[in-house]
Amino acid sequence: MTPAPLVSSVVITFTRHDRWYCIFSVADREEEFLYYTHHDKPLRSLMFGDHFVDQLPGLMKKEDLCIECGLGLSVKGGVALDDGDLIAWHCTVEEANAILTALQETSGNEGKRISLF
Repeated sequence: MTPAPLVSSVVITFTRHDRWYCIFSVADREEEFLYYTHHDKPLRSLMFGDHFVDQLPGLMKKEDLCIECGLGLSVKGGVALDDGDLIAWHCTVEEANAILTALQETSGNEGKRISLF
């Protein structure tokens, strides 16, 4: 049995374009993680990759670009749910849900914003 993941730090949370974003780290993983969820629509994603935080200032200047779209090739994988369509790439739904459960536990009140897949 694989041990439950541990969220080592929540780097930043913010709202933009009707979405709530959270960038965080998972112990024993070099990648950064991004979770976002739409305020009203059934749209959410957990993705991982390189240098998300470093790219954030530049992405925030581009008002017409969503953060997750701007990350482009920095994304190595994740799970996304868009209005019933579920896509998993280099990550299983079970792995994603384990990470999100750890994030919920780490995030206090903001953990209510996090939904599993």
